[in-house]
Amino acid sequence: MRTTTSLIALLGAVALFGCSSSDTNPQPSEDELLAPPAEGAGVQYRMVSTLQPGQEIERCQLFVAPPEGLNVNEGKVRFSGGSHHVLLYTTPYTSIPTETRRGVALDGSQVHDCNDGPQGDWEVTGVIAGSQSADGDSFMDELPEGVALKVPPGTVLLMNTHYLNSSSSPIETDARINLYTIADDEVKVEAGMLFHYNPFISVPAHGRSTARMRCVAENDISIVRMQSHMHRRGVGYAAYHVGIDGTMTELYAHDRWEGVPSKEFTPLLELKAGESLDYRCDFNNVEDRAVAQGLTTRDEMCMLIGPYFPRSPAYENCETEEGLVAATWYGDGKTTCAEAFECLGSAQDDAAAYGCVVNSCESVGPQLSAALACQMTAGNGACNEACDGQDDEACNTCVGEACAAEMDACETATCD
Repeated sequence: MRTTTSLIALLGAVALFGCSSSDTNPQPSEDELLAPPAEGAGVQYRMVSTLQPGQEIERCQLFVAPPEGLNVNEGKVRFSGGSHHVLLYTTPYTSIPTETRRGVALDGSQVHDCNDGPQGDWEVTGVIAGSQSADGDSFMDELPEGVALKVPPGTVLLMNTHYLNSSSSPIETDARINLYTIADDEVKVEAGMLFHYNPFISVPAHGRSTARMRCVAENDISIVRMQSHMHRRGVGYAAYHVGIDGTMTELYAHDRWEGVPSKEFTPLLELKAGESLDYRCDFNNVEDRAVAQGLTTRDEMCMLIGPYFPRSPAYENCETEEGLVAATWYGDGKTTCAEAFECLGSAQDDAAAYGCVVNSCESVGPQLSAALACQMTAGNGACNEACDGQDDEACNTCVGEACAAEMDACETATCD
């Protein structure tokens, strides 16, 4: 039985980003990989490791950004065959930790296994650069002149790869990320990286489903490019611009979970305050088990990624300026908002709980999302103190009162 406190924890496993794997690709020569930036023009972060025959593994390595920080105007990625992605995250650390968040002593400055995803061992706060295609199609690439993504001095960065060696011999993997920088006096506008993450994914065994999410912009921004992220059950993706009048215009669509293309906007995509990005992921699950949202390739993800400016930290993660959930989730089923909450109350695992949202009808998306957001954020923050302790009854009572209006609207929302 799911209580208010368990709904608050429902997104506890939600992280900013994830990973996927693919079959081994032909190994490029050293010349086809990436030379470091010229001195004074940037930095290169590189991970090299050995995979045994048949081994699939996710690995991480921590680096420290230069003491003067970085103004990243361009990011390029190259990696040897056998990987679906290479990513570079920011973290809250200012020195490399001596143990993981699970309390395990580890020298993170060396390449190490992180098969539960990087967030299993380390805290992450954002992403700088990365690629999901072997030809190095980077979602950062080049920003306009005078625009840069800022990395504070001494920030600890986390590089993450996921490799599969499907051959009968060991392979040496080599992944490189170049960050090309500009001087402080050249930076006119700070950029950010969109990382919209839909936590409500549930795909039944031998079944199909769709995850869809919308995020309204509170400020005007210019989007440089866009890229999707799904795992191996992803069979379709589409992203739309939604005008203030609700008109939807397709921006980006494909049917690939690996070798993912990025969409360059020329001219830049102008998203005005009050307008939205709306995106969906279509899944087909051929496994004998249900698959839900999660951090590993055993799970699924549905994300929209892309550099933009000027930076709006709240919109990067689909939040309000006050740090509250701002997403609207749309189901593709037939249940009402009230029925979805009844379903949540009896769900026995996360796949079933996420499915309660996925199976709701499209028309109740706004009411269901508002009620869910209120529940999962302890009454939109009003009940943080009551829900931080061990008294579930006090938490439930407070959230019930704080979310009364949202729950009333949910009760009356229909699928007509």
